[in-house]
Amino acid sequence: MNMAKLTVHGDDLTLKSILEVLPTEPERQWRKGEPKGAGRVYLDSGFELLVAQASQAQVLPSRIRSYLSECRSRGVTFSMPRIVAELQFELRGGESPGAPTAVPLDLPLGDLAVFSEMGISLSVATRA
Repeated sequence: MNMAKLTVHGDDLTLKSILEVLPTEPERQWRKGEPKGAGRVYLDSGFELLVAQASQAQVLPSRIRSYLSECRSRGVTFSMPRIVAELQFELRGGESPGAPTAVPLDLPLGDLAVFSEMGISLSVATRA
């Protein structure tokens, strides 16, 4: 399955104000100082939520647009001091016989401009 997840971390008070108006609940949350494995701890609080999921990667951009449009209508932005937001794409190729191993994902300039305006950076991972 191809998916887009939003990971946000930073200042507790600002995160709380964002969480109150998001259109969906986070899949995962953590607090500053909590253990995260291998003897390490989180340096700041944060959350992760699923923005879009689709069997075909080409469908993700329209679902992301819809989600971010809803966020904007609720006044959500991530371009605040002490907040870092990253939209993570996980693209899967070659899941069925004869399927291409490279998965195309086209993001028009308008989408990239929205990400920038909202303070969202991008991360892309592909899996065979």
